[in-house]
Amino acid sequence: MTVARQLLVVLVAAGALWLACSQPVSHVFIAGQYEPNQKCITPGYAIDVLSGPPPDYDASCDATCVVPPFDSGVYATGMCPPFPPGDDVSGKNPLCALATAALNRHDLCLDSGPSNPFPDASPDAGTKAADSAPE
Repeated sequence: MTVARQLLVVLVAAGALWLACSQPVSHVFIAGQYEPNQKCITPGYAIDVLSGPPPDYDASCDATCVVPPFDSGVYATGMCPPFPPGDDVSGKNPLCALATAALNRHDLCLDSGPSNPFPDASPDAGTKAADSAPE
């Protein structure tokens, strides 16, 4: 093999190695935990590390309820699939509808309480508001 060919092989191998190393091999899956007492979502944090590069951001991904097998928490995420393997994303948990609703209304749990609480939908909510209105 000539010196030129050897140099070409080395350069191609170095380029392939550089490309392979520049691709992410894992990414963090982020979700917020639903707090049923406050009816809000905690700020997102890592609940799993998945193999492969992160999915492309797609604003059209629906809020998804994620119930990991490792704890009793219910989480909501706007991340696109793939979801963590083994986690239940069926939405069958009774808190899933509330968790995804809180995420959709951007209701974060803050020290001062929920950031965007769901309006009181009780039958007497309107009369309470009318009774407390200034005259």
